[in-house]
Amino acid sequence: MTIVLFAGLTLRELARRKLVAAVALLTAIIVAFTAWGLHKLATTVVDGAPLGTPAVHAATAGIVILLAFLFSFVLALGAALIGAPALAEGVANGEILALLARPIRRADVVLGRWLGTLAALALYVALAGGAELGVARAITGYVPPQPLVALAYLIALSAVVSSAAIALAARLPALAAGIVAALCFGLAWIGGIVEAIGLALANRPLADAGTIVALLFPSDALWRGALYALQPAVFTAAAGTASATTANPFAVTAPPPIALVTWAAGWIVVVTAAALLLFRTRDL
Repeated sequence: MTIVLFAGLTLRELARRKLVAAVALLTAIIVAFTAWGLHKLATTVVDGAPLGTPAVHAATAGIVILLAFLFSFVLALGAALIGAPALAEGVANGEILALLARPIRRADVVLGRWLGTLAALALYVALAGGAELGVARAITGYVPPQPLVALAYLIALSAVVSSAAIALAARLPALAAGIVAALCFGLAWIGGIVEAIGLALANRPLADAGTIVALLFPSDALWRGALYALQPAVFTAAAGTASATTANPFAVTAPPPIALVTWAAGWIVVVTAAALLLFRTRDL
């Protein structure tokens, strides 16, 4: 019950911040701009005739994938910037000392903050992602192959980054923890590109280096799962028949293996457990 109380407290604190209002406004602007762009696409006239439905759907699929790619970076940055302060700010301003004077376990504080942060991120993914996909369907009639699976992968991606941010915030200041978590996400994305290039060029050491990075911070593997769920079959087939010298970061030929998804889930559990241990042994 204490964990749920801290999760609710985290959500209320986020709701009171101007950051939430700013993000909501910017998201609404992006959705409106997307709707305008898709409307222009759907009403395009070529040689006196409207653009055919297959062409509109193919172009919309590419736009949806690009938006999801940009959204994954925004989501990772948001996970780092709200995950780290959720725990570290209470330590910095001395609030945690007043809380721990009561019969409250440090583990409850960490788990409550983690749960509240993840709930906020999941809600944002559902609302913002659902709005973008809904606009695409309403205007062009296009629906990705597995939209709910894609959103679930993005939520898992945010869980990886926020778990890392909270674990780092158990010992570091909020700003440092958030920056390091965001940099880890960027490094993982670069590792995914390195792995793709290594596989395309049959360069085993290069591919292995990318795989090691993916195992150390599995956010890129989850992004590739979201990408596979969004891309239509024709995109997957094109990616499979591409030249061996081509490494496209916006196309994959298969979803991440079950073993890798399981590893990512275990990684989140282990990192959260590390956050509990680090915060329990911290001198306040």
